[in-house]
Amino acid sequence: MLVDEEQMHEEILHDLLEEYIRIGKQSGDLIPQDRFRDQTAKNKTLIVLLAQKARSELDMVESEWMTPGEISTQSGVNQNTVYPTVRELDNEGLIEGDDGTYRIPSHSIEQVRDYINEDDTDE
Repeated sequence: MLVDEEQMHEEILHDLLEEYIRIGKQSGDLIPQDRFRDQTAKNKTLIVLLAQKARSELDMVESEWMTPGEISTQSGVNQNTVYPTVRELDNEGLIEGDDGTYRIPSHSIEQVRDYINEDDTDE
């Protein structure tokens, strides 16, 4: 059976982000929800990268790639924590890095969703 991958990814992004973070319609700013604040540094990093991917697809930002500094600013996670976190997530294959910037590749969206949902229910 064929599926529209883009449509599927949009639905996953929307459903996942809705619980944790909203995107300002005019500003494109990330607006954390209550559940976001309780997340681990890893989950916050993944959620911010997912939001960046969504903003990129909505043409609100130029790129889906983010530096650790940008991730830190958007997530509230200390930059000294973000650096080892992105390396770990890259090693786990959930995100990909290129020359000091990171993103979630489309083929990893479902895996990232499962990771966040699994981790969120542990607490």
